[in-house]
Amino acid sequence: MNRHLSLLILAVLLPCLAMALTLSVKQDGSGDYTAIQAALDAANPGDTVLVYPGRYYENLNMQTSNISLMSLEGTTGDPSFIDSTIIDGSYSIGGIMVSQYKTNIQIRGFSITNGIGAGVSLGASSESIVTNCKIFGRTSTIGGGINIGGATVTLVGVKIYDNYAMQLGGGIYASEPTGYHTNIIFDPINRCSIYNNRAGAGQDIYIQHANSNLYMPLDIFSVAEPTTYYAAYLSDNPLVNNYQINFDILNAHHQEIESDLYVSTIGNDTNDGLSPATALKTIHEAIYRIAADSLNQNTVHILPGEYSRTDNDQVFPIAMKGWVIVQGSGIDSTTVIGEPHPEMGENTSTWIFAFAARATTFLSDMSITARNTLSYCVVMNSGPNHSSMNFSNLRIHDISAHESYTGSYNSISLIATSERVSTWNNVVIENIGNYEGSIVQIQAGISEDGTISAFKGSFSNCIFRNATSTYTSSSVWARPLVGIVCDEEVSFDNCEFSNLTMHDDNSIAVAIGSIQYPQQQNHFTFRNCLFTNNTSPGGDVGGIASITSVNNPRIDIINCTFAGNQGNAYTLKTNGEVNIVNSIFYNDTPYQIKVEPMDGDPNEHTNLTIDHALVKDGINGILPYPVPGNTIDFLPSSFAGYPFFAAGDDIHDPLYYSLSALSPCINAGTPDTLGLFLPPYDLAGNWRVWNGQIDMGCFEFGAPPVANDDPLALIPPALSLNAYPNPFSAFTTILLNTPVAGEGRPESKRKSSLCIYNIKGQKVKNLSFVASPSGEITSWDGRNEEGIACANGIYLLQLQIDGENKGIRKVTLIK
Repeated sequence: MNRHLSLLILAVLLPCLAMALTLSVKQDGSGDYTAIQAALDAANPGDTVLVYPGRYYENLNMQTSNISLMSLEGTTGDPSFIDSTIIDGSYSIGGIMVSQYKTNIQIRGFSITNGIGAGVSLGASSESIVTNCKIFGRTSTIGGGINIGGATVTLVGVKIYDNYAMQLGGGIYASEPTGYHTNIIFDPINRCSIYNNRAGAGQDIYIQHANSNLYMPLDIFSVAEPTTYYAAYLSDNPLVNNYQINFDILNAHHQEIESDLYVSTIGNDTNDGLSPATALKTIHEAIYRIAADSLNQNTVHILPGEYSRTDNDQVFPIAMKGWVIVQGSGIDSTTVIGEPHPEMGENTSTWIFAFAARATTFLSDMSITARNTLSYCVVMNSGPNHSSMNFSNLRIHDISAHESYTGSYNSISLIATSERVSTWNNVVIENIGNYEGSIVQIQAGISEDGTISAFKGSFSNCIFRNATSTYTSSSVWARPLVGIVCDEEVSFDNCEFSNLTMHDDNSIAVAIGSIQYPQQQNHFTFRNCLFTNNTSPGGDVGGIASITSVNNPRIDIINCTFAGNQGNAYTLKTNGEVNIVNSIFYNDTPYQIKVEPMDGDPNEHTNLTIDHALVKDGINGILPYPVPGNTIDFLPSSFAGYPFFAAGDDIHDPLYYSLSALSPCINAGTPDTLGLFLPPYDLAGNWRVWNGQIDMGCFEFGAPPVANDDPLALIPPALSLNAYPNPFSAFTTILLNTPVAGEGRPESKRKSSLCIYNIKGQKVKNLSFVASPSGEITSWDGRNEEGIACANGIYLLQLQIDGENKGIRKVTLIK
């Protein structure tokens, strides 16, 4: 070969034969570079960027494949270099980011701490190995420690701890952008540790779009037996593939506490939290420490005061743990104030409470509000497949988006399934600012057995009022302000829906619907409910309220008032076997009631029965759906007319729609209330059945209030009503003593009765006897009117003398 040809071949091959370089980074200037990013930018495939000890205030972007980034730990094996080589993001956003499609990336031997954003972010289709790093003290929206987006990563000896994610995955968050695949491999020899991270959901791990089971051998994890509170692993289609994490944990970071815990505005998170005197400071910390036990529930007691970031360093979202009761000291005593994270930027949302997947949660006795919102506020948010929720004595109020925010969101966005009963009692949601979403949105989820289901349970004494949806579109419907997907048996008792305003046509202010599966007949019941002063433009399909279901539902609307609503279409849309009893419809809408066509099966028909009801314009106020088989039965007990409300100065006062003495609705209800299962009291807290008769609508004219506004009021001192034994199993003896009345005259031979209700307010039996000064005795064997044994639980004995309610005694049936 001649000399010229040899030189030509050498010139071509030299770039390929060049040896990989090691680029040194030293802060004292004695290396190749003083900044890590400068070395990364200069590196070629195959190079190693070797970082000498120091604290580097940088946020790094690795944009070249086949690059190794390591401290001296990688060349010496000395672990002390991990602690002395620090990538600190204190002054900017980011940590170490591996760009999309970059492969054969190695990151080794660093402490990665402080700053906003994940400690390590891995872009789609990238391939990386992270070895012997500590990631701690990071703050992010999702993925405080590591954020994996459709990437392949091997984790070797990595410690991820004390990180915070405002929403999901305090330690690790992983997801899959469309068209990409996430693969996470944990080294079983040099094991990783993940512990003591915090997030709205998935304290340590939150992985979406799981495509296979994940083997996770770890040295340390937060607890020995993780629940979804700590590790959420969500399959795309759990009906087909319900993938799981298979943990192999050597050590637990902490042991959850099997005891009630206390939180105080003057507490300290270094305390044990076991008493008010040694209370913790943050609600989040108390829930994190307490043990979840479905058979022996523990309670986090929140002592009186205001709880916020500003006042006492509260951590938001407050992550709820399944089977733990979180209880304030009362609506007027305990207030939780959501505020945005001060370091997260002006576009960051505020979350107040977050619920883990498959959790049964309990929250009560407090007010919840927000302030200083930079974009928008989510009061409650649940993970997919949330099981059930139990709320009582809550006031959620004065929540609004920042004036510059124009997007769509839901103030309360929850998932519920029917595997367990949910209960809402005395929940007030009011004064929610203008925005484009729902104040309450409860969607269906997937139960543990893989079936699709939705909310099953009850809403009692709940109020949804004073909210406006500003969303408008010529092609897309606006979300309802109150949207609840229901399943099986759902009841609404003594609830108010008022002053809800829609701006979009073809939209609905209140939508109560259902899912299609399983194919049982759903039963939705509304008793003593008020729908008033709601507004919807209407359009072709929009209106005020929709109460519908699939599969020929049974829908009972009993002693409800629909009045003062305004729209261009209808007030109520409904379908199935619909019974409207003792109710009032008087609204400024072309139609009061619209019959909705049944979906799917042409053999299913709507049968609407109007009984003892006032409907503006009578049967002409009902818009039928004229298909064979549909029926509208407007019974002679019902009529058109003007209800003569009590009115007053404030049309937004619910009592504006109580009855005046001129109303034709007084004593016009059905004479037989058996089977209606009405609560003992009306919407105003007055006795529901008065003088042996019942009115139309949700208010009873002239009835006195239940003592102390409590349906469980004690018997007045002038009377004595006792039951023994109590609790009882076979039967309980009921003894009534009455005083001497007037001028020494005994109240003898007065007609008395005892109505027995279950805790839901459903009447189960009526007992009659004659009371006398010497006392009358009767008994109850725990059976209903049909002689069927009642279920275990609390029952209410409501005493009436000459048609006048005298009070209630509780008894407990235990078999």
